[in-house]
Amino acid sequence: SLLQEIIMPKKSRVALVTGATRGIGYNVGREIVKRMALTTTYMTSRVPVTGFSAILGMELGACARERAKFVKLDVRDVEQVDQLKEKIVKNFGGLDILVNNAGIYHKADTSPAVFPKQVQDILGTNYWGTKNVISAFQPHFKPHSRIVNITSNLGHIMSVKGMEDDLKEALRSRFNSCTNECELDGLMLKFQRDAVQGVWSKEGWPSCGYTVSKMAINAYTRILQQQFDNEEREDVVVNAVYPCTKHSKIDQGDIRLLDDEEGGRFVFYMATVMPNSHGVFPRGSVIWNNSRVVDNQDKYTYRYNNKHKGQLY
Repeated sequence: SLLQEIIMPKKSRVALVTGATRGIGYNVGREIVKRMALTTTYMTSRVPVTGFSAILGMELGACARERAKFVKLDVRDVEQVDQLKEKIVKNFGGLDILVNNAGIYHKADTSPAVFPKQVQDILGTNYWGTKNVISAFQPHFKPHSRIVNITSNLGHIMSVKGMEDDLKEALRSRFNSCTNECELDGLMLKFQRDAVQGVWSKEGWPSCGYTVSKMAINAYTRILQQQFDNEEREDVVVNAVYPCTKHSKIDQGDIRLLDDEEGGRFVFYMATVMPNSHGVFPRGSVIWNNSRVVDNQDKYTYRYNNKHKGQLY
């Protein structure tokens, strides 16, 4: 009715965090719920989500439960992704914040019977699953939307072990030379084929499917930003972010690691901050907490300080 239209705000903000029932994903979702009182936050997981609403309510209070929607979602399932997209678009008119955290890691097993399955499983979630979510929402990102793709230290070329420097440089060039999604998809399909045929090492790939998946996410982030810019949607910003939080199965070398709560605050900052007075903000870039990782993206020197709140929504 007309009265309802006057009383009720037409559309409020909405955020979606995948892989959000533990670790960094849960902390990012909780930070959004805590800091953005007018935002509805969908927090998804491929495992059953029963009980998480109650836990969040105990941590943040009863009102938080109203703003947080826990949903079972497998990002590999296009139909499930589409159903959630339809629901969000119908209720909110689009999406304001997307944090793609859903991902899996397998410690590399290079035996011919296991490695191809690992590669398929890892890429199925980390690359193709992330793309499923972004593709579903791509026409529905609202003005000034923020997209954060969670990446890893293993997505950096320097993390690749047992590979000569010239092969590392060739691998970096292989990703950097992808100028569109089609080329990057083709590169990932080639990696999957090479793994099945047992020739991945000969073809210049590292023996870690997770590393390749995060290199692909970093390249996809760059390509996606270019797409938004070409469509004159420059106000939509996407970055790949490594929160520097501890991962129980991944070798993180001598990186200064943060707890999930601090990492969650950093990702929240990157998912909400607006350009400063000079209009400077990383776009299509790979960002590590407390420093910038520069590949071939725009050359920013970008540092984050927990005390600096930034200009939020």
